[in-house]
Amino acid sequence: MRRPLLLAALLLLPGALAAQSHPLVGTWNVTVPAGMRMENGEATPIMAKGSFAFSVVGDSIIGMLKNDPIEGQPERPAKRVAAKLTAGAVTFVSIGEAKMNMNGEEMVRTSTSTYRFEVDGDTLKGTLDRSIEGLNLRHGWGPADYGDESEGVNGEQRP
Repeated sequence: MRRPLLLAALLLLPGALAAQSHPLVGTWNVTVPAGMRMENGEATPIMAKGSFAFSVVGDSIIGMLKNDPIEGQPERPAKRVAAKLTAGAVTFVSIGEAKMNMNGEEMVRTSTSTYRFEVDGDTLKGTLDRSIEGLNLRHGWGPADYGDESEGVNGEQRP
C-alpha cells in the first residue's frame, strides 16, 4: 500500500513545485492597450491601467485582467485567460468581442488577442497582438514592436 502512495506523491511533486515557483503567480499592476482610436486615418492606442492576477490550477496558469475605468469609455468586464503551465514566457490567446464605431456606425466584431508574458526580476514584461475579424488591421504592442516598454504590456508585482 505504501508503494502506490509514494509513487503517486513522486509523480505529483514536479507539478506542485512548478505551481509554487512560477514567477507569474501573484497580482501585477499593469498598463495595457485597451483599444484603438482612429482619427484622420491615424491609429492611437487607448492605454489602460489595471491589475492582472495569475494563479496555477492543475497544469494551467490562469490570469484575470481587470482594467481600471477609462474616462469616456464604458466599464469593461474582467477578462480571463488560460494557458498550459510552462517554464519561462507564457502565451495566452483570448477570443472576444470588439465594439467599434466607424463613421458613426456601431458594430461588433470578433477579436483575437495574443498576450505573451515573462518576468524579469520583479517586473512583468510582455506583448499584445490583436486582430479584428473582417478588418485588414492587425495591432501589436510591446517592446519588440515599438522599442518602448510603455506601449507594451508591463507592470510591477504588488507587495
